Amino acid sequence: MLTFSEHRRSPPALNQIRPGMGASRHAVRRLEERYEEVSIKMTDLRRVLLHGVLEAGPRATVVEIWKTLSRIIKHGRAPSLGSIQRNLNLFVELAILHRDVTSDRLWRYSVAPECRTAFVITFVEAGTGQKIDCNVPEVATLLQRVAARHGLAVQAAAITVTSFSRAT
Repeated sequence: MLTFSEHRRSPPALNQIRPGMGASRHAVRRLEERYEEVSIKMTDLRRVLLHGVLEAGPRATVVEIWKTLSRIIKHGRAPSLGSIQRNLNLFVELAILHRDVTSDRLWRYSVAPECRTAFVITFVEAGTGQKIDCNVPEVATLLQRVAARHGLAVQAAAITVTSFSRAT
């Protein structure tokens, strides 16, 4: 396993990408939208890293992504391998990227398929069994984030609730 330095450099910006060498703006924007769906801040480093991941192609290693970024950034240096690895781990956790581990222990990254299937969240009242649909997007986002941290995807959810009365 490679060890990466914790030294942080100033992050590259989009205007440092050489003309014609970055990924398609449309493809990067689709990934940014997926990132925004889980309410995590999109930094310049993460935006440039998305260009590098798309430009490196599917099943690229962190070193291949770093070399791609080094090639496409015209001024300054590419982000450190440690910064790239931390952000790739976050992308995997948020189900934006998929990580495959090969038999020789290399981690290879690809863009995860877009999961646009809507799922149903139902509250089930414990006493009566009455089912109430929950159409709150924040609950769906929370469930998706928790599931993604464990490498899962939510298909449907039923939450058992009880009625309560407030004492005055």
